[in-house]
Amino acid sequence: MPPLYFLCSMRFLSADSIFTAINPPIKDGIVVINDDGTIAEVMTTEQFSIHDNRLEKVEHFKGWLSPGFINTHCHLELSHLKGIISENAGMSGFISQLLKNRFLFSEEVMQQSYIDAEKEMLQHGIVAVGDISNFNSTLSIKQKGNLYYHTFIELSGLDPYEAGNIIDKGNLLKEKFKKVPQGNSSLSPHAPYSVSPRLFSLLKESCYVDDEPVTIHMQESKDEIQFMFNKTGSLADLFTKLKFNFSSLPVFEERPIKIVLPQLPNCNRVLLVHNTYTEKNEITWANTIIKNIYWCLCPNANIYIENRLPDIPSMIEAKAVLTLGTDSLASNHTLSIMDEMKIIQKHYPEIKLEEMLSWATINGAKFLGIEKQYGSLEKGKQPGILNIDDDLNVKRIF
Repeated sequence: MPPLYFLCSMRFLSADSIFTAINPPIKDGIVVINDDGTIAEVMTTEQFSIHDNRLEKVEHFKGWLSPGFINTHCHLELSHLKGIISENAGMSGFISQLLKNRFLFSEEVMQQSYIDAEKEMLQHGIVAVGDISNFNSTLSIKQKGNLYYHTFIELSGLDPYEAGNIIDKGNLLKEKFKKVPQGNSSLSPHAPYSVSPRLFSLLKESCYVDDEPVTIHMQESKDEIQFMFNKTGSLADLFTKLKFNFSSLPVFEERPIKIVLPQLPNCNRVLLVHNTYTEKNEITWANTIIKNIYWCLCPNANIYIENRLPDIPSMIEAKAVLTLGTDSLASNHTLSIMDEMKIIQKHYPEIKLEEMLSWATINGAKFLGIEKQYGSLEKGKQPGILNIDDDLNVKRIF
Protein backbone atom coordinates (compact mmCIF):
# COMPACT_ATOMS: atom_id res chain seq x y z
CA MET A 1 0.00 0.00 0.00
CA PRO A 2 1.41 3.42 -0.94
CA PRO A 3 1.99 6.02 1.80
CA LEU A 4 -1.07 8.11 2.67
CA TYR A 5 0.49 11.25 1.18
CA PHE A 6 -0.04 9.79 -2.31
CA LEU A 7 -3.76 9.84 -1.59
CA CYS A 8 -3.83 13.46 -0.41
CA SER A 9 -3.23 16.88 -1.91
CA MET A 10 0.54 17.08 -1.87
CA ARG A 11 3.36 18.77 -3.76
CA PHE A 12 6.36 16.81 -4.94
CA LEU A 13 9.47 19.01 -5.20
CA SER A 14 12.75 17.98 -6.76
CA ALA A 15 16.06 19.63 -7.62
CA ASP A 16 19.54 18.75 -8.82
CA SER A 17 20.53 18.50 -5.14
CA ILE A 18 18.47 18.41 -1.95
CA PHE A 19 20.27 20.01 1.00
CA THR A 20 18.62 18.49 4.06
CA ALA A 21 21.18 19.93 6.58
CA ILE A 22 21.32 16.61 8.44
CA ASN A 23 22.57 14.20 5.75
CA PRO A 24 24.72 14.45 2.61
CA PRO A 25 22.92 16.17 -0.30
CA ILE A 26 20.52 13.95 -2.21
CA LYS A 27 21.07 14.08 -5.97
CA ASP A 28 17.74 14.51 -7.79
CA GLY A 29 15.93 13.87 -4.51
CA ILE A 30 12.25 14.57 -3.85
CA VAL A 31 10.65 16.47 -0.99
CA VAL A 32 6.97 15.79 -0.38
CA ILE A 33 5.05 18.57 1.39
CA ASN A 34 1.41 18.99 2.34
CA ASP A 35 -0.72 22.10 1.96
CA ASP A 36 0.66 23.90 5.02
CA GLY A 37 4.30 23.24 4.15
CA THR A 38 4.81 20.35 6.54
CA ILE A 39 7.28 17.85 5.14
CA ALA A 40 5.73 14.42 4.64
CA GLU A 41 8.82 12.71 3.24
CA VAL A 42 12.31 13.30 1.84
CA MET A 43 13.44 10.58 -0.56
CA THR A 44 15.39 9.63 -3.63
CA THR A 45 13.79 9.38 -7.05
CA GLU A 46 14.11 5.61 -6.83
CA GLN A 47 12.20 5.51 -3.53
CA PHE A 48 9.48 7.68 -5.03
CA SER A 49 9.16 5.44 -8.08
CA ILE A 50 8.52 2.38 -5.92
CA HIS A 51 5.19 3.92 -4.89
CA ASP A 52 4.32 5.92 -7.97
CA ASN A 53 6.20 5.97 -11.28
CA ARG A 54 4.30 8.93 -12.68
CA LEU A 55 7.18 11.39 -12.32
CA GLU A 56 5.17 14.04 -14.14
CA LYS A 57 3.75 14.85 -10.70
CA VAL A 58 7.15 16.15 -9.63
CA GLU A 59 8.07 19.86 -9.86
CA HIS A 60 11.76 20.01 -10.76
CA PHE A 61 14.01 22.98 -9.97
CA LYS A 62 17.53 23.73 -11.14
CA GLY A 63 20.16 23.92 -8.43
CA TRP A 64 19.37 23.21 -4.78
CA LEU A 65 16.40 22.84 -2.49
CA SER A 66 17.22 24.07 1.00
CA PRO A 67 15.47 24.77 4.29
CA GLY A 68 14.60 28.40 4.96
CA PHE A 69 17.39 30.63 6.26
CA ILE A 70 17.93 31.61 9.89
CA ASN A 71 19.19 35.18 10.38
CA THR A 72 20.78 34.96 13.84
CA HIS A 73 21.75 38.62 14.14
CA CYS A 74 19.64 41.55 13.01
CA HIS A 75 18.72 45.02 14.28
CA LEU A 76 15.27 45.49 12.78
CA GLU A 77 14.70 48.67 14.80
CA LEU A 78 17.54 50.41 12.88
CA SER A 79 15.99 49.81 9.45
CA HIS A 80 15.05 53.47 9.03
CA LEU A 81 18.78 54.35 8.94
CA LYS A 82 19.43 52.64 5.61
CA GLY A 83 21.91 54.73 3.62
CA ILE A 84 22.29 57.30 6.40
CA ILE A 85 25.56 56.19 7.99
CA SER A 86 28.72 56.48 5.91
CA GLU A 87 30.74 53.37 5.10
CA ASN A 88 34.19 52.57 6.54
CA ALA A 89 33.77 55.04 9.40
CA GLY A 90 35.12 52.57 11.96
CA MET A 91 33.29 51.58 15.11
CA SER A 92 33.49 54.97 16.84
CA GLY A 93 32.38 56.77 13.68
CA PHE A 94 29.51 54.34 13.21
CA ILE A 95 28.31 54.76 16.81
CA SER A 96 28.61 58.54 16.58
CA GLN A 97 26.49 58.73 13.42
CA LEU A 98 24.02 56.20 14.80
CA LEU A 99 23.38 58.24 17.94
CA LYS A 100 23.16 61.46 15.94
CA ASN A 101 20.54 60.17 13.50
CA ARG A 102 18.63 57.43 15.30
CA PHE A 103 15.79 59.56 16.70
CA LEU A 104 15.38 62.10 13.91
CA PHE A 105 12.61 60.18 12.14
CA SER A 106 8.88 60.07 12.71
CA GLU A 107 7.17 56.99 14.11
CA GLU A 108 5.39 56.54 10.79
CA VAL A 109 8.66 56.48 8.85
CA MET A 110 10.23 54.02 11.28
CA GLN A 111 7.26 51.65 11.24
CA GLN A 112 7.20 51.63 7.44
CA SER A 113 10.92 50.82 7.41
CA TYR A 114 10.25 47.77 9.62
CA ILE A 115 7.51 46.60 7.27
CA ASP A 116 9.81 46.99 4.27
CA ALA A 117 12.72 45.27 6.04
CA GLU A 118 10.60 42.30 7.04
CA LYS A 119 9.26 42.00 3.50
CA GLU A 120 12.84 41.99 2.24
CA MET A 121 13.82 39.18 4.62
CA LEU A 122 10.82 37.13 3.53
CA GLN A 123 11.70 37.63 -0.13
CA HIS A 124 15.26 36.47 0.53
CA GLY A 125 14.15 33.22 2.13
CA ILE A 126 14.57 34.07 5.81
CA VAL A 127 12.12 32.25 8.08
CA ALA A 128 13.47 33.08 11.56
CA VAL A 129 15.39 35.99 13.05
CA GLY A 130 17.48 36.62 16.13
CA ASP A 131 16.66 40.31 16.52
CA ILE A 132 18.29 42.87 18.82
CA SER A 133 15.92 45.34 20.49
CA ASN A 134 16.48 48.23 22.85
CA PHE A 135 12.88 49.46 22.74
CA ASN A 136 9.40 48.12 21.95
CA SER A 137 9.25 49.84 18.54
CA THR A 138 9.28 46.57 16.55
CA LEU A 139 6.64 44.88 18.70
CA SER A 140 3.73 45.63 16.37
CA ILE A 141 5.42 44.17 13.28
CA LYS A 142 6.45 41.03 15.18
CA GLN A 143 2.91 40.52 16.47
CA LYS A 144 1.78 39.88 12.88
CA GLY A 145 3.56 36.51 12.96
CA ASN A 146 5.06 36.70 9.47
CA LEU A 147 8.44 35.48 10.72
CA TYR A 148 9.69 33.72 13.83
CA TYR A 149 11.50 36.27 16.01
CA HIS A 150 13.66 35.65 19.02
CA THR A 151 14.04 39.15 20.44
CA PHE A 152 17.23 39.75 22.37
CA ILE A 153 16.64 42.61 24.80
CA GLU A 154 19.97 44.40 24.61
CA LEU A 155 21.27 45.79 27.89
CA SER A 156 24.15 48.17 28.47
CA GLY A 157 25.37 50.39 31.27
CA LEU A 158 28.69 51.12 32.94
CA ASP A 159 27.34 52.44 36.24
CA PRO A 160 27.30 49.47 38.66
CA TYR A 161 24.69 51.18 40.83
CA GLU A 162 22.25 51.21 37.88
CA ALA A 163 22.64 47.51 37.06
CA GLY A 164 19.57 46.39 39.02
CA ASN A 165 17.33 49.00 37.37
CA ILE A 166 18.64 48.04 33.93
CA ILE A 167 17.78 44.39 34.55
CA ASP A 168 14.29 45.29 35.81
CA LYS A 169 13.54 47.44 32.76
CA GLY A 170 14.91 44.73 30.49
CA ASN A 171 12.66 42.11 32.06
CA LEU A 172 9.59 44.29 31.51
CA LEU A 173 10.46 44.63 27.84
CA LYS A 174 11.26 40.92 27.58
CA GLU A 175 7.79 39.99 28.79
CA LYS A 176 6.18 42.17 26.11
CA PHE A 177 8.08 40.40 23.33
CA LYS A 178 7.34 36.98 24.82
CA LYS A 179 3.72 37.57 23.79
CA VAL A 180 4.65 37.61 20.09
CA PRO A 181 2.73 34.69 18.49
CA GLN A 182 5.77 33.24 16.73
CA GLY A 183 8.74 34.02 18.89
CA ASN A 184 10.51 34.27 22.19
CA SER A 185 12.73 36.77 24.01
CA SER A 186 15.65 36.91 26.41
CA LEU A 187 18.10 39.37 27.95
CA SER A 188 21.55 39.89 26.44
CA PRO A 189 24.54 42.20 27.01
CA HIS A 190 25.48 44.63 24.26
CA ALA A 191 29.28 44.38 24.14
CA PRO A 192 32.30 43.96 26.41
CA TYR A 193 33.01 47.70 26.48
CA SER A 194 29.47 48.81 27.40
CA VAL A 195 28.50 46.51 30.29
CA SER A 196 29.70 46.83 33.89
CA PRO A 197 30.92 43.75 35.79
CA ARG A 198 27.91 44.14 38.10
CA LEU A 199 25.49 44.10 35.17
CA PHE A 200 27.25 41.04 33.72
CA SER A 201 26.82 39.32 37.09
CA LEU A 202 23.08 40.01 37.26
CA LEU A 203 22.63 38.98 33.63
CA LYS A 204 24.42 35.71 34.20
CA GLU A 205 22.12 34.91 37.11
CA SER A 206 18.97 35.83 35.17
CA CYS A 207 19.93 33.90 32.03
CA TYR A 208 20.95 30.85 34.03
CA VAL A 209 17.62 30.71 35.86
CA ASP A 210 15.57 31.09 32.67
CA ASP A 211 17.80 28.82 30.52
CA GLU A 212 17.65 31.31 27.66
CA PRO A 213 20.04 31.95 24.76
CA VAL A 214 22.46 34.86 25.08
CA THR A 215 24.13 36.95 22.40
CA ILE A 216 26.87 39.60 22.57
CA HIS A 217 28.84 41.68 20.06
CA MET A 218 32.42 40.45 20.33
CA GLN A 219 35.77 41.89 19.19
CA GLU A 220 34.20 43.72 16.30
CA SER A 221 36.82 46.47 16.07
CA LYS A 222 40.31 47.53 17.08
CA ASP A 223 38.71 50.53 18.79
CA GLU A 224 36.96 48.39 21.39
CA ILE A 225 40.05 46.29 22.12
CA GLN A 226 42.18 49.40 22.65
CA PHE A 227 39.51 50.97 24.84
CA MET A 228 39.31 47.94 27.10
CA PHE A 229 43.08 47.67 27.47
CA ASN A 230 43.77 51.27 28.49
CA LYS A 231 40.64 53.42 28.08
CA THR A 232 42.19 55.37 25.21
CA GLY A 233 41.56 55.71 21.52
CA SER A 234 38.63 56.84 19.41
CA LEU A 235 35.97 55.08 21.52
CA ALA A 236 37.28 56.74 24.67
CA ASP A 237 37.25 60.09 22.87
CA LEU A 238 33.67 59.53 21.71
CA PHE A 239 32.42 58.46 25.15
CA THR A 240 34.11 61.47 26.73
CA LYS A 241 32.48 63.77 24.17
CA LEU A 242 29.10 62.18 24.89
CA LYS A 243 29.74 62.50 28.64
CA PHE A 244 29.48 58.75 29.22
CA ASN A 245 31.07 57.96 32.56
CA PHE A 246 33.30 54.92 32.10
CA SER A 247 35.52 55.52 35.13
CA SER A 248 34.14 52.46 36.92
CA LEU A 249 35.02 50.12 34.05
CA PRO A 250 38.22 48.27 35.00
CA VAL A 251 41.27 48.33 32.75
CA PHE A 252 41.67 44.82 31.34
CA GLU A 253 44.96 43.00 30.97
CA GLU A 254 43.59 40.45 28.50
CA ARG A 255 41.59 40.69 25.29
CA PRO A 256 37.81 41.15 25.65
CA ILE A 257 36.82 37.56 24.93
CA LYS A 258 39.03 36.25 27.77
CA ILE A 259 37.41 38.69 30.19
CA VAL A 260 33.79 38.34 29.14
CA LEU A 261 33.23 34.63 28.56
CA PRO A 262 33.74 33.62 32.21
CA GLN A 263 31.05 36.19 33.05
CA LEU A 264 28.47 34.47 30.81
CA PRO A 265 26.42 31.39 31.82
CA ASN A 266 28.36 28.38 30.52
CA CYS A 267 25.28 26.15 30.38
CA ASN A 268 23.31 28.43 28.06
CA ARG A 269 23.51 28.72 24.30
CA VAL A 270 25.81 31.70 23.70
CA LEU A 271 26.30 33.52 20.39
CA LEU A 272 29.35 35.73 19.84
CA VAL A 273 28.62 38.17 17.00
CA HIS A 274 31.00 39.64 14.40
CA ASN A 275 34.34 38.30 15.74
CA THR A 276 36.18 40.46 13.23
CA TYR A 277 39.38 40.46 15.29
CA THR A 278 38.97 37.10 17.03
CA GLU A 279 41.95 34.74 16.75
CA LYS A 280 42.08 30.99 16.23
CA ASN A 281 43.55 30.23 19.66
CA GLU A 282 40.75 32.24 21.30
CA ILE A 283 38.13 30.09 19.59
CA THR A 284 39.84 26.89 20.71
CA TRP A 285 39.91 28.24 24.26
CA ALA A 286 36.32 29.51 24.17
CA ASN A 287 35.04 26.12 23.03
CA THR A 288 36.26 24.73 26.37
CA ILE A 289 34.65 27.50 28.45
CA ILE A 290 31.08 27.55 27.06
CA LYS A 291 29.36 24.23 26.36
CA ASN A 292 27.05 25.51 23.62
CA ILE A 293 28.93 28.36 21.97
CA TYR A 294 28.12 29.68 18.50
CA TRP A 295 29.92 32.25 16.36
CA CYS A 296 27.92 34.59 14.12
CA LEU A 297 29.36 36.07 10.93
CA CYS A 298 27.93 39.31 9.48
CA PRO A 299 30.50 39.86 6.72
CA ASN A 300 28.77 42.62 4.79
CA ALA A 301 28.41 44.69 7.96
CA ASN A 302 32.07 44.06 8.82
CA ILE A 303 33.07 45.47 5.44
CA TYR A 304 30.58 48.35 5.76
CA ILE A 305 31.97 49.46 9.13
CA GLU A 306 35.58 48.26 9.30
CA ASN A 307 36.35 47.21 5.71
CA ARG A 308 37.62 43.91 7.11
CA LEU A 309 36.42 40.31 7.38
CA PRO A 310 37.06 37.79 10.14
CA ASP A 311 39.60 35.05 9.43
CA ILE A 312 36.86 32.57 8.57
CA PRO A 313 39.14 29.71 7.45
CA SER A 314 40.89 29.84 10.83
CA MET A 315 37.51 29.80 12.55
CA ILE A 316 36.58 26.66 10.62
CA GLU A 317 39.91 25.04 11.52
CA ALA A 318 39.23 25.84 15.19
CA LYS A 319 35.88 24.03 14.90
CA ALA A 320 33.76 27.12 15.51
CA VAL A 321 30.03 26.39 15.13
CA LEU A 322 29.16 29.20 12.73
CA THR A 323 25.90 31.00 12.01
CA LEU A 324 25.08 33.91 9.71
CA GLY A 325 23.48 37.30 10.33
CA THR A 326 22.74 40.44 8.35
CA ASP A 327 23.22 43.03 11.11
CA SER A 328 21.11 46.11 10.31
CA LEU A 329 20.28 48.25 7.32
CA ALA A 330 22.28 50.95 9.12
CA SER A 331 25.37 48.83 8.38
CA ASN A 332 24.34 46.81 5.33
CA HIS A 333 22.76 47.30 1.93
CA THR A 334 20.44 44.28 2.12
CA LEU A 335 18.93 41.85 4.60
CA SER A 336 19.89 38.76 2.62
CA ILE A 337 21.63 35.71 4.06
CA MET A 338 22.58 34.67 0.53
CA ASP A 339 24.36 38.01 0.06
CA GLU A 340 26.37 37.19 3.18
CA MET A 341 27.34 33.81 1.68
CA LYS A 342 28.27 35.45 -1.62
CA ILE A 343 30.71 37.88 0.01
CA ILE A 344 32.29 35.04 1.97
CA GLN A 345 32.70 33.02 -1.21
CA LYS A 346 34.18 36.03 -3.00
CA HIS A 347 36.93 36.43 -0.38
CA TYR A 348 37.28 32.76 0.56
CA PRO A 349 36.40 30.75 -2.59
CA GLU A 350 37.58 27.53 -0.97
CA ILE A 351 34.54 27.59 1.34
CA LYS A 352 31.80 25.59 -0.36
CA LEU A 353 28.13 26.56 -0.54
CA GLU A 354 27.09 23.34 1.16
CA GLU A 355 29.14 24.22 4.25
CA MET A 356 27.72 27.75 4.43
CA LEU A 357 24.18 26.42 4.05
CA SER A 358 24.66 24.56 7.32
CA TRP A 359 25.57 27.85 9.00
CA ALA A 360 22.49 29.49 7.48
CA THR A 361 20.05 26.77 8.50
CA ILE A 362 20.55 24.06 11.12
CA ASN A 363 23.24 25.86 13.15
CA GLY A 364 21.11 28.98 13.49
CA ALA A 365 18.02 26.95 14.35
CA LYS A 366 19.88 25.10 17.08
CA PHE A 367 21.16 28.32 18.60
CA LEU A 368 17.67 29.83 18.72
CA GLY A 369 16.27 26.53 20.06
CA ILE A 370 13.82 26.10 17.17
CA GLU A 371 15.33 23.07 15.44
CA LYS A 372 12.17 21.02 16.00
CA GLN A 373 10.47 23.10 13.31
CA TYR A 374 13.20 24.93 11.38
CA GLY A 375 16.68 24.41 10.02
CA SER A 376 16.48 21.09 8.15
CA LEU A 377 14.37 19.18 5.65
CA GLU A 378 12.93 16.43 7.84
CA LYS A 379 9.60 14.70 8.11
CA GLY A 380 7.15 16.60 10.29
CA LYS A 381 8.92 19.97 10.11
CA GLN A 382 7.77 23.25 8.55
CA PRO A 383 11.17 24.79 7.83
CA GLY A 384 10.30 26.74 4.71
CA ILE A 385 11.69 25.51 1.40
CA LEU A 386 13.98 27.50 -0.88
CA ASN A 387 15.30 26.99 -4.38
CA ILE A 388 18.86 28.21 -4.90
CA ASP A 389 19.76 28.23 -8.58
CA ASP A 390 23.20 27.88 -10.13
CA ASP A 391 23.70 31.67 -10.00
CA LEU A 392 22.86 31.68 -6.26
CA ASN A 393 19.53 33.38 -6.74
CA VAL A 394 17.04 32.44 -4.01
CA LYS A 395 13.38 31.72 -4.68
CA ARG A 396 10.97 30.86 -1.90
CA ILE A 397 9.00 27.70 -2.77
CA PHE A 398 7.07 27.58 0.49
